[in-house]
Amino acid sequence: MLEALRSADLGQVEPRQFARIIAGASKAQLDTVVADRELREKVLGEIFRRMSAHLRPERAAELDAVVRWRLTGGADADGYDRFETVIRNGECAVSREPREKPRVTITVAPVDFFKLITHQATPAVMFVTGRLKVKGDLAFAAGLIGYFDLPKP
Repeated sequence: MLEALRSADLGQVEPRQFARIIAGASKAQLDTVVADRELREKVLGEIFRRMSAHLRPERAAELDAVVRWRLTGGADADGYDRFETVIRNGECAVSREPREKPRVTITVAPVDFFKLITHQATPAVMFVTGRLKVKGDLAFAAGLIGYFDLPKP
């Protein structure tokens, strides 16, 4: 599986199939992907790249928010991989570099993030169990997933 994933052009994989691949992987397989620096970057990069395509512009038309994501076990000196999503005027832009003050910062392990975006876990349960940490506007964070039309596996 790892070699197939390493050589695959994830940008060419249809969204529902991409979600199916992630949802269908075992925890051990996902842990292996996350532990492999190249695969981790490839999969996380593809997920965040697709965020703009999955934004529901009608729901986000009047939203102006910056979400900072901290994914544990990352390559940065403090152990995180960081992404920033700016949702403004019905559009979503993603960056690896923080540029704006966040409305919310979400810290989560990559495998839990995968479960969240493939509908295998809910933000509320992950928050209550401590697997998802939120700094900033908690109410906004609780409804954040509703601004996206995430493909179901």
